[in-house]
Amino acid sequence: MAKLTNVRERVHQPFRDTLIRTSGFFSNRIQDRTDLFTAAGKDDGETNLKNGSTLPSDQSMVVLALRVFTWFRNSQPRIVGLGAAGPLTTLVNGDYEPGIINGSGAASPAATTLLNGSAVGNVQDVYRLHWQAEEQLLWSFGTGEKFSLTSMPTAYFPYGGGLHGDMGGNTDMIHWNNGMPDHSGILRLARAVLLPPRQNIRVQAQIVRLPDGGNGATFGSSQGPRDMLSLTANLNAADLINKVVSFTFDGLFSRDVQ
Repeated sequence: MAKLTNVRERVHQPFRDTLIRTSGFFSNRIQDRTDLFTAAGKDDGETNLKNGSTLPSDQSMVVLALRVFTWFRNSQPRIVGLGAAGPLTTLVNGDYEPGIINGSGAASPAATTLLNGSAVGNVQDVYRLHWQAEEQLLWSFGTGEKFSLTSMPTAYFPYGGGLHGDMGGNTDMIHWNNGMPDHSGILRLARAVLLPPRQNIRVQAQIVRLPDGGNGATFGSSQGPRDMLSLTANLNAADLINKVVSFTFDGLFSRDVQ
């Protein structure tokens, strides 16, 4: 269908791209510095902007708000049968079978990966990921050649929706969210950022490890090749923790009318 010449409509349309989206069943390759909105052809789970670095078809946008989504969840074991000490708890629909990775079951590539520097993550590991992502993960956003906002931590960009924090009482359930699940909590920009046609979107995620004063080795902060003080290392670990971190710019999108 042909578009109407010199006629455009303005709609509310956020766009997102993903730093990491993984089950945690394999090792990732996140770097300390990553540029988002650069690659075209990602799937719907990662982005809703298929062009990558520019808006499609000479369209433009007035960016009014920025959001960061962080979501981490430890996998639940599927335990069936009898153990040495008696009956085990039966969780038929768990995410994985512990016998495969603790050596009592059949050997698998996953077992080799997990035993060489990582262990299955628990609620404390999920808690660490949330707080490291809030403080260590710094975001810069802009268009063209310049950033409009530089090097601010995830805590500055509440997502304004999703699950809210709950330690689960005496259970092993844990859910935390970046900000209250309320749209009044999103970051509204003091000055709108204009995204003109054919202008590149610039979003950079930088991870800065917590300093240890050179005493990391003394206190044993590393676990094999994994540095527990570094969000990069913990995001990359094959620890069976589901991990999602994505960036959203939100505002008024101007598009052609067909």
